[in-house]
Amino acid sequence: METMKFVRLGVVIFLCKAFVCGFAEESSCTPGFESEFLVFKVHRDDLHQGKRLGRVIFNTCDGRTRTLFQSSDKRFDVNTDGTVRLKRQVTLHEGHKVFSVHAWDSSGKKHTVSVRVERVHHHEDHHMDTVMNISSPQMESHFDDLVLTFPKSSTGLKRAKRGWVIPPFNVMENSRGPFPQWLVKIKSDSFSGVQMAYSITGEGADLDPKGTFTVERLSGYLFVTRPLDRERKASYRIIVHATGVDVNVAEKPMEIIVNVMDQNDNNPVFTQNPFNGNVPEAAIIGHEFMTVTATDADDPDTDNAVIRYSLIKQDPESPNPNIFKINSVTGGIRVNSLGLDKEKWSKYTLTVVAADLEGRGYSTTGTAVITVTDSNDNAPQFDQTSRAKRGWVIPPFNVPENSRGPFPQWLVQIKSDYSLEAQMAYSITGEGVDLDPKGTFTIERLSGNLFVTRPLDRETKASYRLVAHATGVDVNIVERPMEIIVNVLDQNDNYPNFTQNPFNGRVPEAADKGHEFMTVTATDADDPDTDNGVIRYSIVKQDPALPNPNMFQINSVTGGIYVNSLGLDKEQWSKYTLVIMAADLEGRGFSTTGTAVITVTDSNDNAPQFDQTSRAKRDWVIPPFSVIENSRGPFPMKLVQIKSDYSRDAQMAYRITGEGADLDPKGTFTIERLSGNLYVTRPLDRERKASYRIIAHATGVDVNISEKPMEIIVNPLDQNDNKPVFTQNPFNGNVHEAADKGHEFMTVTATDADDPDTDNGVIRYSLVKQDPESPNPNMFQINSVTGGIYVNSSGLDREKWSKYTLTVVAADLEGRGFSTTGTAVITVTDSNDNAPQFDQTSHTVSVPENKVGAEVAKLTVTDGDEEGSPAWSTKYRIISGDKGGFFNVSTGPSQLEGVITTVKPLDFEKNKQYILSVIVENDEPFVGSLATSTATVTVNVEDVNEPPEFNPKEKIIYKPEDSPVDTELVSYTATDPDTGKPQKIMYKISNDPAGWLSVNQNTGLIKVRKPMDKESSYVKDGKYKAIILAVDDDKLPATGTGTLIIELSDVNDNAPVINERNIKICNRGSAPVLLSITDKDDPSNAGPFTVETQGETSRNWSAMMNDTSTGVFLKLKSTLKEGEYNVVLRVFDQQRLFQDNTIQATVFDCEKASFLERHSFCLR
Repeated sequence: METMKFVRLGVVIFLCKAFVCGFAEESSCTPGFESEFLVFKVHRDDLHQGKRLGRVIFNTCDGRTRTLFQSSDKRFDVNTDGTVRLKRQVTLHEGHKVFSVHAWDSSGKKHTVSVRVERVHHHEDHHMDTVMNISSPQMESHFDDLVLTFPKSSTGLKRAKRGWVIPPFNVMENSRGPFPQWLVKIKSDSFSGVQMAYSITGEGADLDPKGTFTVERLSGYLFVTRPLDRERKASYRIIVHATGVDVNVAEKPMEIIVNVMDQNDNNPVFTQNPFNGNVPEAAIIGHEFMTVTATDADDPDTDNAVIRYSLIKQDPESPNPNIFKINSVTGGIRVNSLGLDKEKWSKYTLTVVAADLEGRGYSTTGTAVITVTDSNDNAPQFDQTSRAKRGWVIPPFNVPENSRGPFPQWLVQIKSDYSLEAQMAYSITGEGVDLDPKGTFTIERLSGNLFVTRPLDRETKASYRLVAHATGVDVNIVERPMEIIVNVLDQNDNYPNFTQNPFNGRVPEAADKGHEFMTVTATDADDPDTDNGVIRYSIVKQDPALPNPNMFQINSVTGGIYVNSLGLDKEQWSKYTLVIMAADLEGRGFSTTGTAVITVTDSNDNAPQFDQTSRAKRDWVIPPFSVIENSRGPFPMKLVQIKSDYSRDAQMAYRITGEGADLDPKGTFTIERLSGNLYVTRPLDRERKASYRIIAHATGVDVNISEKPMEIIVNPLDQNDNKPVFTQNPFNGNVHEAADKGHEFMTVTATDADDPDTDNGVIRYSLVKQDPESPNPNMFQINSVTGGIYVNSSGLDREKWSKYTLTVVAADLEGRGFSTTGTAVITVTDSNDNAPQFDQTSHTVSVPENKVGAEVAKLTVTDGDEEGSPAWSTKYRIISGDKGGFFNVSTGPSQLEGVITTVKPLDFEKNKQYILSVIVENDEPFVGSLATSTATVTVNVEDVNEPPEFNPKEKIIYKPEDSPVDTELVSYTATDPDTGKPQKIMYKISNDPAGWLSVNQNTGLIKVRKPMDKESSYVKDGKYKAIILAVDDDKLPATGTGTLIIELSDVNDNAPVINERNIKICNRGSAPVLLSITDKDDPSNAGPFTVETQGETSRNWSAMMNDTSTGVFLKLKSTLKEGEYNVVLRVFDQQRLFQDNTIQATVFDCEKASFLERHSFCLR
């Protein structure tokens, strides 16, 4: 067996098989697929049309080798031999594709197999023996490699007669799948030839977490359906069953233990935060004075849970940043450097990191707050000699807390007896002055009057140490500094607080009167040396009030609760809830109400009995019972006595199995063998395991008696032992600065591991701090139930306070219990509450006329909204002064400027000035009513020398082509648009391609300079074009352009012409030669044509027009000798204008056939 085939499980499972005893009976054939699940593996490059993936095998039981298959996915085709091929290219987007193949047996019954096609990468080629090979596809072979086989034996299994010979195997937690993920194949080979059906029960199958494991009924393939979590459950006990499909055979159930292997998926968690410690200021280097601790939920036997500690920050960093050091293994914090000084730095805050993987893994940050205690290294000194002569005149004094003022409030006058001789100046330092809480006390410089500036709070600070100074104003006198102690007198301003709520206790139902079984405690922040902090307790309510309303009493001083009356009965009243009042001033002052929950425990006055008359003759008769979690013992602690009714007749022996006994958490429960007393050996934790299923067994000691096993369900009762935990920290949200009051914009959430069906897991939310507290400290409010945070007050202003940090408290027991602090960071987003403003509201500019696209002006603006937001980006409109639409205003690249440009030519002669009004707005509408900003732009149009303008730009005239030279054709003139300054215009010809024209430079009169010809190549479609220029006499002359178009009418000035001037013709029997005629004149002066022979031509040749009178047929009248002849033909147009045309004719002897054939002399 190759170990490479077990790489995905990380463990090799070995089986010890016993001697095989065969099973003789053979079952009949059952049609069906060989397996219920097939896997084909293929490279991505091979997922193309026609590719063979593998083969499904269907046993028909009737000898057929061909079967009709049907695929549920039309992209896959299954041949009658079971071969699976791709009908077209497939892309496996998720790395795999699952589809079904159906087949029908001879009776018409439908059978189905699931097929999974998986994409593998080329780097997996080195162990393709364990997966499907593309060249020879098959079912994935490793399904048959990991096999758990039912052991064979004729007398039972080897171990303990009927035990399984198989060790547990491991599965890594947090697998990413794909799921279901194959683990192992279960196989029974005890019954040869018998089809077996497999099923599983136990943890992860039909017990919680149900459905975690599944097994294919016929193949025995065991799958896990979801990622496992070691911290949730570290192992699973699964029972496998195998029974015959068609015959009555069955294996004994087999146990499989699946252990979940740990991954480092949990951060360390500090056991508290902050940690508080004290260090004497005179402590030596190496003195360890406090310890921080953290825990990790990962496997403590691996590095995943091995924590190391480090310090990353010290505040303050004085006198140096390394005053303290931490033991990386134990978390012990020690002094690392001398220089501690309570008078200078009375408190340090250290930021501590706890990281798993011995410091290399996940980390958590916590805080250690260190108070430097006084080592009496600065005892107050007083110069007795000096004081006897020049001492302070100051009495000691006390100040009551919570004074209502007015403030500053005068306390006492400080006075030096030097003041009898000289003017003295007074000052103070110390706590409440230049040390925190700074500014609490002030002193008038010359009078020495000492004032307090605000109400004092004894619970915040009980006394203040001030140091008074006095110096001469005009003389060199200095008093020695004097210490003043201001004691804050207590007032009763604090309610008592219970140290927990509720309190949980247990009392045996048989407890005697006066038996004290639990204590409630409360604290009061007021002065314990006064009645303000002296608490008294009382019971104000008992629920239920049965059997009487005074079942319990409380010690008013200690809070001890004791039994006051007999009659407790667990079977009738298993739980009592007492409402306890704690009041200060020895019970006369402020009061707080708390709850004590009392569970009445069994005193074994109703032992469970085996009922011989109940169901199945001897079933167990015992309901589930509950045990309080986190019990303090002592352990082992008795729960109940198990008893069989056979015990009346015989000595019975008892034992237990199941969860908490021989299953994890093993050893939690034990039972006394002969008495049946059931014990719990350690505190239970409901959050770790909410119930235990224990199986009790009873057998006779000396007689062959055995009870049927009895199930006992033990349910741990929840205590409030878990703090709420925020689902993240910090929470981040956004709120528009213009949001209405009541607008909810974000939600914080926390969870609590305690029982959600009790108040222990019911969380309420509250806000305890807002930073900054502007414009008021209650800008936001929170929904105490949902955690939704909403606007509570108007006044949000992003430009002033762009971000708020809220401290949120989540407390269980509906807000009365354990609490956790989190942070909500709120970003105030822009709401366009600042209208953009022009930097300059008046502009005067000059722009030359006629220029399109010219920049007229840039108008810059400022906007107080968030840069880059739609509330900050600007857009512009011209609201007046541009009726003709000559201007456009657009937003410039900076988004804070409007650029005005011309979109039409300006005309100085029509309008010399424009006054534009421009408004600026944002891309986003304003919030509320905001005044918009406008700017005025005065545009002065500059005069530019404009070229003369021909009217029309293109002038058309009609003239005959034979117009005589010097004929006046037209006067083509231009006007000057510059009306303000008269200018002289001169004309000239810019383009006259044939040179036919002349122009008078002063008048613009155009004449014929040379004869015109309509048939000229310069004439297109009968039109002749010339370009005429008009030039003004400005210093910088401007030129205008006009186009003269002369449409020439035709004159019959071209005689017809025969095109063919050389012909070849046979001297006898030749067909007439067709000669074509052209005439350059218009059709009205061209054909139809006529023809006449001239001179000698008339003797030997004849000529006649064709049917269309556009061509001449030339023919010999008689045979001529070979030679060259000039044939003269006179051709007339319809106006009888003619021209004689001479044709060179070559005459040949037509009997020379080869010659004629070779040279093609005859024209046909």
